[in-house]
Amino acid sequence: MSRQNVYYIFFFILALILLIGTSEQRETKAQFLNKTLFYPFANSVRTIEELFKIRKENQQLKTQLAEELIRSNDLLNQLEKNEDAKVDYTETDYEHVLAGIIGYQGAFEDRTLVIDKGSLDGIEIGYPVITRSGVVGKIISVSLNYAIVLPFNHSTFKLGVMSSRNKLQGLLVSDIYSDSYMSLIKLGSDVIIGDTIVTSNISSIFPANFPVGTVTLIKEHSNQINMLAKIEGFTDPINLNYVIVLKYKRDNAYETELNN
Repeated sequence: MSRQNVYYIFFFILALILLIGTSEQRETKAQFLNKTLFYPFANSVRTIEELFKIRKENQQLKTQLAEELIRSNDLLNQLEKNEDAKVDYTETDYEHVLAGIIGYQGAFEDRTLVIDKGSLDGIEIGYPVITRSGVVGKIISVSLNYAIVLPFNHSTFKLGVMSSRNKLQGLLVSDIYSDSYMSLIKLGSDVIIGDTIVTSNISSIFPANFPVGTVTLIKEHSNQINMLAKIEGFTDPINLNYVIVLKYKRDNAYETELNN
């Protein structure tokens, strides 16, 4: 006799047993079989149903988590944008525009920043660019919706600066490695490590007293006439998401008058 026939006979006899007797007897027998013979099968079915339920709930939780992560990220970006929009300097009378950095141009030693504001937002060539921490650079090119920023640590950038401690004047310059220095300092001048360097009142780009950085090293220039003070900037132009463009241009009317 084949195994399949044995199964048929077994289930036939089982069905007869369940059919014989009164309703109460049949119910009692069914409950007994459910707790013994059919229990593993019934338990497996319940387990599978619970697994499907858990899987569905897990998927719902994943969806909710993803939505919360997106919401949290949006809030963090908005918070960062609001923080970057703060200007804590004494010079707060200048109209300004908050702009996002959306790209870079040029190789490492010649890199400039691309911002998402242009002439339609009132941006003009020569406008100074800052963050709430300090100087970033200046606008050198403008299109309708975008503009290019030359960072202060670019080798072609020059800026009149001074020590906030004693108003010692100098010129901010940078090398091709993006190291910045305060130059044109006469030998023996009163400059020390830790001095705060700010924009000077002879700057052609920035208003005076905007923070630039601190002195970290002092060395003699190769010409043996001047000193160089290495400056660590308060901002790193490569690690920014937002900048503030000041709608400021220096009034050079005195030059016209003196030339007449």
